[in-house]
Amino acid sequence: MNAAASLAYLDSLGHELRPGRKFELAAVAALLDALGAPQRAFASVHVAGTNGKGSVAALIESAARAAGFRTGLYTSPHLQRLSERIRIAGVEIGLEELAAGVDRVRAAAERLLAQDRLPNPPAFFEVVTAVGFDAFARAGVELAVVEVGLGGRLDATNVLAPLLAVITPIGLDHEAYLGHTVAAIAGEKAGIIKPGQRAVVSSPQSEEARAVLRARAAAVGVEFLEIAPAAAAPPTPLPGRHQRENAAVAARVCALLGECGFPVPPAAVACGFAAVAWPGRLETICSAPEIVLDGAHNPLAARALAAFLDEYRRSHPAPVLIFGSMRDKAVAEICEWLFPRAAAVVLTAPRQHRALAPEALARACGALAPHCETAPDYPAALAAARRLARGAAPIFVTGSLYLVGEARDYGCGPA
Repeated sequence: MNAAASLAYLDSLGHELRPGRKFELAAVAALLDALGAPQRAFASVHVAGTNGKGSVAALIESAARAAGFRTGLYTSPHLQRLSERIRIAGVEIGLEELAAGVDRVRAAAERLLAQDRLPNPPAFFEVVTAVGFDAFARAGVELAVVEVGLGGRLDATNVLAPLLAVITPIGLDHEAYLGHTVAAIAGEKAGIIKPGQRAVVSSPQSEEARAVLRARAAAVGVEFLEIAPAAAAPPTPLPGRHQRENAAVAARVCALLGECGFPVPPAAVACGFAAVAWPGRLETICSAPEIVLDGAHNPLAARALAAFLDEYRRSHPAPVLIFGSMRDKAVAEICEWLFPRAAAVVLTAPRQHRALAPEALARACGALAPHCETAPDYPAALAAARRLARGAAPIFVTGSLYLVGEARDYGCGPA
């Protein structure tokens, strides 16, 4: 199967989040067993949380690679290319290798279905996870840093037996799947804490989340380590106070890896952190005017972006925001954090079936902005934002990660 056919097969499996989706581990476990249990071929660090888990995972992987280990990095979602999700030794999986992996997983799934060992075809994320773990095993990865897709307890990645669990800040998101309270969501994310781990390393948490995580760690006999907000860490190119907190968590994980047989000395941490890049998170892609991308797609992320904007506006004009969101997000709360900090807001819709129409966004939240306009798509939104910026104000593209991905594809666009 060529790359185009492989991607078409994945598209046929449906979207990652769809109504009525049942989450369980039996299907992905059967699929991986049919592939020879590749998840057992490498050691792992497992990262869950509402926000910051991708950045933390990238920092840990970069430091471990700087220490000389052959690393894998598995993250989601992708911004532009599916291959972004699977990185080996810092390099995205190639399209031919990706297609070959999808072929192997598809053949295994079809055998299992024919033998009635799978009740239904595997879901998109289950297949991509199996492809990633299979690729890591075949490439001789020694240590993989794996980001949870959704939740933790029943996420397809939770077939791992990781050395360490990491929990980044927990807040409300994906309530339809994970629960409607922080405690319920924390319970799902705590599912990656398992007996035999050296520790669970946590970002600063709310009292609700902390109590749940502590209880789970105590129940399975794993040390719970919550990193203080002001903990020191080597600098990184990732901007924002929240990234300094992410770096402190990642640095503690790197220190503990030495106790697990994967020594990552301070010099490797400093080198790895300095080299890390994490697209779409306070990422500047253009100048004159400056265009900054940040996927603030839930209230916790919006609060972090708002804190950054408060500092940013001390030395820059108030920005023009381009904002789009999915229908299932806490749009009103996100907009309350962001819109008053902008000079103007342009509302648009990512090219996704779950996108909220710009007109609906305007009715719900437009009054929160000093000035609000709508645009049917990202190119039109950027043109409007440029007009409003008058060549001086920066432009921030935020809300949906899908919109951020479109912005990266479009680049600076026509002047």
